[in-house]
Formats: sequence, structure tokens, C-alpha cells
Amino acid sequence: MRMTEHKRRYLWLAAAVIWMALIFHFSNQKAVKSSEISGSLTYRIAKGIDQAFCLEFDEDTLKQYARALEHPVRKAAHMTEYAVLAWIFLGNCMQYPYFRRKCYIWAGMLAALYAATDEFHQLFIEGRSGELKDVAIDSTGALLGLLLAFIFHKLIKNKRKR
Repeated sequence: MRMTEHKRRYLWLAAAVIWMALIFHFSNQKAVKSSEISGSLTYRIAKGIDQAFCLEFDEDTLKQYARALEHPVRKAAHMTEYAVLAWIFLGNCMQYPYFRRKCYIWAGMLAALYAATDEFHQLFIEGRSGELKDVAIDSTGALLGLLLAFIFHKLIKNKRKR
């Protein structure tokens, strides 16, 4: 049974709204809470590396490595969440013939716009700040995600031609 065009459009729109709400939720956390979450994650990563390579770090060394990993892990997470958002916007744009010819441009612009509004929103959250460099990082994640989607699309298209 084929999904109707309208149902597909609604599903893509729902996916965009849900993903944007998830990003908003993370951005709406106070700085202390956000740091606790990422600190806990980077500690687990450091501990996993320690165990995988039998390094036998003491607790202070583990915490030191976890702190060193925190910034790059946070930025990688931002890039990833905006890559996914760009993919969802791309899927949305593909549903409308008017947007199809420039769907990658529209998806990238929409993701960058949402990144800018997200950083503006963070100006009002305790301990957070809206940074232009974070808009650039998020937008770069969106663009890299779109580049991967484009490459994947071309590979599938070429495989079908054979």
C-alpha cells in the first residue's frame, strides 16, 4: 500500500517539528544542567577508552580526560543534530515540486535559520549565551549532512542506472 502524498508531507512536517522541539529542549536547559549531561557522557567515553585500551587511569586522570573531551563532543553533537535537521528539511522540500530543484539550498538555509533562532533563544537561558560561532558550527553540521545526503543520492542514482 503506497502512502499518499499528503500523508508523506505530514510525516515529514511532523518529523521536523519533533526534531526542532528536541533541539529547543536541549537549548532550553540551564548551563549547569547541560554541563552535567555532557560531563557525564564524556566521563563515560573516557572510561570506555580507558577500559578498551587497558590504560588503567586513576579517577583524577579520567576526570581530566573527560573535561578535555567535553568541548569537542558538545560541538560534534551540535553538528550532528543539525545534520539530521537538514536531512529532515531536505525530505520536506522534496515533497513539493516547487522546492525540488533547489531543495539542498532550501534545506541548508532553513537549518542555518533555525540555528540562528536557537542561539538567540539561548540568550534568555540562565548561564547560556548566544554565539555567532555556534551558529556557524551548527550550520556547518547542516551543510556536511547535506553533502553526505547528496553523495548518497548520487551513489544510489548511479547504481540504479547500471
